[in-house]
Amino acid sequence: MIRRISVTTDEVKPTTKAYVAPESGGDLSIASAAGTGSIPSMKPTFVSIGIIAGIMVLPATLLYVFGSFQPEHHISTIAFTLPKSPAVVWTALTDYGATPQWWPSVKKVRFETRPDGQTITWNTDPHGKEIGFRTLEEKAPIQLIREIVGDDLPVGGTWTYSFAAEQTTTRLMLTEDGFIKSPFFRAITKLFVKPDATLRDFEKNFTAYVEKK
Repeated sequence: MIRRISVTTDEVKPTTKAYVAPESGGDLSIASAAGTGSIPSMKPTFVSIGIIAGIMVLPATLLYVFGSFQPEHHISTIAFTLPKSPAVVWTALTDYGATPQWWPSVKKVRFETRPDGQTITWNTDPHGKEIGFRTLEEKAPIQLIREIVGDDLPVGGTWTYSFAAEQTTTRLMLTEDGFIKSPFFRAITKLFVKPDATLRDFEKNFTAYVEKK
């Protein structure tokens, strides 16, 4: 007699678990990253950077274009009366070493004598930058012409001082005959700076200085 023996086996199916991040946000879940095999796109970030860069560059570009249409050369003239004789005014004006005492725009002055005998006056501005000046014409006490030195400067030109005696006072006419090379700075000057701003600043401070003489 033959007995039949049957054997049953339960099939064991492997199970896998995946970590899923909470719905409140945060890092990407392991399940989504592993399941899709993809990473978040970086395109929105680069687009944002491009937009910001464009916004920053656009005003500078517009200023440059606007400045390109502005003349490089300019002339500004002012005239004012000083309560001293031309001789006193001339002496005060040509005492270049004393300029820092009365004009805040000049912090320090040094002198350079070149081999050709020419004297250059180097004025240090509030930003620590030196600007050189030389005398082109000197007729005391009638006229003085001073010129900015340096071909590599973004600005240049001359200041002409013309004296006229009026009894016990002096009528001083000051003319700036200058140029601005950079279109960007021409635009800034045109839009935000008065043409005679530096001349008026000189007038205010020099008049106060001469009045004490």
